[in-house]
Amino acid sequence: MDNNIINECLALSLKAKITFPEVIMKLTAAGVERYIADLVGLNVHYYGTNGTTYTAELEFDAKKVAPTFNADAVKYAIADSQQKVIDYQIFLHSIMAAGCSHYEVFITGKKVIYLGRDGGQHTELFPQVK
Repeated sequence: MDNNIINECLALSLKAKITFPEVIMKLTAAGVERYIADLVGLNVHYYGTNGTTYTAELEFDAKKVAPTFNADAVKYAIADSQQKVIDYQIFLHSIMAAGCSHYEVFITGKKVIYLGRDGGQHTELFPQVK
């Protein structure tokens, strides 16, 4: 697993200089199988196809995660992000306000599961490439 590419992807995401599909493409090439973004602990745990792990800090002006999960608000934030209405940091703020405490991206499974502090969840499949 290439930690330099992981760090680059995270930094570019936070600066709104790379899209989610581009991140997935780069992380796949870097040997990442999946990752968990912990919005309470403000870090991201990456898991490699070869069994290695790596943790990076998620450095942004984070707000508190709401206590109750609102799946509809998470879905709206996802749609706004996909349509480039909001950038990654605003997306993070939006899902935190919607009660998302962490999310797991399954690169090989092509889906993201958003989870709340109360056990609420929403599963989002990767958009189909056109």
